[in-house]
Amino acid sequence: MKFGIPKLDELLGEIPEGSVVLIETLGNLGEEIVVEALKENSDKSIAFVTKRLKEEFEKIPELKNMKYIVFGEDFAPQELFKITYKLRQILSGYLVGLFFLQPLLVFHPQETVYKFFSEVSSITHDNKLVLIAILDKRLVDERTLAMFENVSTHVIEIAEELEKFRVIRGIRVKKSPKGSSGFYELIIKDGKITIGEPLG
Repeated sequence: MKFGIPKLDELLGEIPEGSVVLIETLGNLGEEIVVEALKENSDKSIAFVTKRLKEEFEKIPELKNMKYIVFGEDFAPQELFKITYKLRQILSGYLVGLFFLQPLLVFHPQETVYKFFSEVSSITHDNKLVLIAILDKRLVDERTLAMFENVSTHVIEIAEELEKFRVIRGIRVKKSPKGSSGFYELIIKDGKITIGEPLG
């Protein structure tokens, strides 16, 4: 599997079936990266989304026929078993975008969400899926974040810093079988993603 973002694909290499890609981010920043991967692999993609995201994604022509499982409609926040049940039904080789770790952290303690993610990671490996999950790193403590990283095969980190009244966004590969990288400038404009020059 590839993301369809040239520099990121170069840094990560081919992502094999059974992989769990964790994107550590701030808020919803980086959703566009997962959208690119879903578009690149649209014939075999499924997204676990909030209602708002489903409405947004359905406006994207390449994602028109993608399957969705919707947080708050197909299952309630307390019904984590329904998510894992549905995940077990997905055929091998599928790309799964998991977009609601943040809402789960509102309803459950960090440890519960970690245990859920650990089970999801195990199902991904056993069923030969590729899972991409987004996690707002500000919502968990460092120890819990390290536990999320431990059950992931790949970790991508997105960061922001203020430089002379300008927000600079950076992206790096924090963990992968191919190795880690330094930060590169991340530019997101009109839904398009560009990974620029190395930072610092």
